[in-house]
Amino acid sequence: MMTKARRTAVLVLLAVFFVGGAAGWVLEELVDDLDWPSFLADGHQRDGPDTDDPLDDDAEEAFLEGLGLSPEQLEAADRLLDQREDLLEAYWHGRLPEIEALVDSTRQQIRNLLTPDQRAAYDRWVQDQRRGGTAL
Repeated sequence: MMTKARRTAVLVLLAVFFVGGAAGWVLEELVDDLDWPSFLADGHQRDGPDTDDPLDDDAEEAFLEGLGLSPEQLEAADRLLDQREDLLEAYWHGRLPEIEALVDSTRQQIRNLLTPDQRAAYDRWVQDQRRGGTAL
């Protein structure tokens, strides 16, 4: 049978996860709906909403093609866009240890709040999440 403190802790953890998930979903929806400005080849801003990602290589390449670049210019621009993609990927890959340290620190702080039984359950949950690839 579950003690009152344990039941309360479980309910608080569930509430935190649901609120966090809902907040993340709302934030993603808001960011997706932002009107990122885009420009036509003549430098004028395009009218109306535009859903292009400002870092979308395909959109940037399509824009450059609209400028009437030579095949050599397009090839050089494509190489530069590929290099940028590689650099961005390396940047985020290099930040993973920092992100993992932040997650681990927060998890340790949460563990410190828990009873030994709760801690064991929480540790099992973290391990399950890591095995499933859904947590850092």
